[in-house]
Amino acid sequence: MSEQEQYQESPENNDDEGFDFTHVNSVARIALYDNLLSAPRVTEIQPAPTGEFIESLATNVYQQSQAAGGTIPYTVIREVSENFIHARFQEATVSILDHGCTIRFADQGPGIACKDRAQLPGFTSAIEPMKSYIRGVGSGLPIVKEYLDFTHGTISIEDNLGTGSVVTISANGSNPQLPKELEIDHVEEHEDAEHPGPTAPRYRIAEEDHEPAYNAQPAYAQPSAQYAPGFAAQPPMQTYQQTPQMAYAAPQQFAQPGYAPAAQQGYMQAPLQQPMGYPYGQQMQQQPQIQPAAVDAQPIIASLSQREKDFLVIYLKEGVLGVSDVVKLTGAAQSSVHNTLKKLEGIGLLKMSGKKRMLTNLGIQVAQLL
Repeated sequence: MSEQEQYQESPENNDDEGFDFTHVNSVARIALYDNLLSAPRVTEIQPAPTGEFIESLATNVYQQSQAAGGTIPYTVIREVSENFIHARFQEATVSILDHGCTIRFADQGPGIACKDRAQLPGFTSAIEPMKSYIRGVGSGLPIVKEYLDFTHGTISIEDNLGTGSVVTISANGSNPQLPKELEIDHVEEHEDAEHPGPTAPRYRIAEEDHEPAYNAQPAYAQPSAQYAPGFAAQPPMQTYQQTPQMAYAAPQQFAQPGYAPAAQQGYMQAPLQQPMGYPYGQQMQQQPQIQPAAVDAQPIIASLSQREKDFLVIYLKEGVLGVSDVVKLTGAAQSSVHNTLKKLEGIGLLKMSGKKRMLTNLGIQVAQLL
């Protein structure tokens, strides 16, 4: 048995239970090589809470590898990045080679003694404190291997110099289709894949989400925004009193929020049971006298991160967008975009439109103030 294997299997060297997994105190480094004849460009990932650290590392590696021409998806990069937790993030170093098609993850942790079994489902060394940040069921490297086998790529696990391990993943330089079970929001993004957009990002957005110190209530909890229960993205109710029977020169059609009206009928509709919202169709812009109650948008704006504000402005300019549309427009990681859009939808600023999203009336009001 080699000296390194003795270190890896020695129980007294396994002090994971005494390690604080809630915060990463070390610096990770990303080395981007244009070629092997010149020094790489180095990016440092600073210490942060563990979840934020892993997200920042995986996102930066993905963005840099994609910009260099690589095709390895974020899902695969994230799985290998999470594996650093087993090494307690000791001297985590990621090298991006071969125009982004080869990525090497190295550490100086205890190493991986059983390299073949580490690539099989169910074999894991994860302990309970780690499972707040990873699944911890032995599925990470097997998922990576399955994807690379499917796309004719490769994965190798080697011992690092001294202690630690080196995991190298390589794609074949093509742009393969990710299997359905590995996709993020594959149902929502299915139609987007048929209409590819521009490859170069058109918008600059904040690098990371930084939560503001002020934590305002979500939009639907604001006292001034009178929403119907259970509908966060519903337009606010009118503040005027409606007369039960009104005579109009020409019949107009009103609908509940979210309902696409049919062609205009020649008779008056029965009174609706819920408060009426905006008139639909062309009358929406032509009748300024019917306005919803104003919402104090400043507390909502104060609760948003800079990235969330950037996304709202993009939706205001572009209209209806899916996750992959935003990824193409900004160059941000797919999972990060997905999580941000879900949050904006949850606080009533975005709503679904088919398989994509658009601004709600409140979202428009907030975006116009940014």
